[in-house]
Amino acid sequence: MTVGIEVEGLRELQARVRRLPKVAQAELREASQAIADMEAPRLRGAASASSRQAGAIASSIRVRRDRFPAIAAGGRGRTGVSGGATAGQLFYGAEFGGRRSRTTMQFRPHLGQRGYFFFPTLRADQPKQRDLWEAALRNLEREWGVI
Repeated sequence: MTVGIEVEGLRELQARVRRLPKVAQAELREASQAIADMEAPRLRGAASASSRQAGAIASSIRVRRDRFPAIAAGGRGRTGVSGGATAGQLFYGAEFGGRRSRTTMQFRPHLGQRGYFFFPTLRADQPKQRDLWEAALRNLEREWGVI
């Protein structure tokens, strides 16, 4: 699953990252992965505690290596639910709900963009994750003299 979000000041932030030497960008990838590694178990736990469908996709929540903390969920992996649905097929119904058509009656009520487990957890943890990442970027900029 890929979700596009709008971030104020993103272009400037990306420019700051691009100014870093390649070695420093690799170090930033490591720091970003460490931050995402801390968040992924929280997301898996939230999924497991949320509903049966969400629990079935918990193992599909994985960290991606990038200059920014990145976590993926869903995909083509089998979930073990009857009917053979993949994690990607279950993700949106488990996260946002359904019950708006007869094919989505197995999910909880639709919540719009609020979400049940994945995005609420990310929103709650965002300030801490952002502070950790910005500190890592500032340290690398200082270390490499790119301020």
